[in-house]
Amino acid sequence: MRIIDLLQESRFGGGRGSDIGRSVFSSKSGTTRQKVKSSKGRVKVFKSISKALSASDYGSIFSTVASDRIYVVTKPTWGEKSRDQGTKVAKGFASGTPFSEIKGYSVRTRKKHGRERSEKISKYKEHK
Repeated sequence: MRIIDLLQESRFGGGRGSDIGRSVFSSKSGTTRQKVKSSKGRVKVFKSISKALSASDYGSIFSTVASDRIYVVTKPTWGEKSRDQGTKVAKGFASGTPFSEIKGYSVRTRKKHGRERSEKISKYKEHK
């Protein structure tokens, strides 16, 4: 009986994946993750990107609850679409990106657009 159900679901599912798989992401419990990756433990975690952009300055590193990515706050660089969103946008990095690369981008952004000039930024040596 189980095999017949699986065959019918795969044949008439319309390429949308299984009902069980879709229910995970359509429920609130599926979008909130309890586990935190080690790289996310090094940055501040916000509920959404818009809340992070409003609370952070240029060059700040953050992540969101339901994302594996790490983001850096930066200025929109080109295109009318990006400038319509406001004065801040988030550049996302994949979960496998080395933290030194993310930190380097953050420091360069903070030097270029940021207000504060701290000793930490001036002493940072980029790893190549």
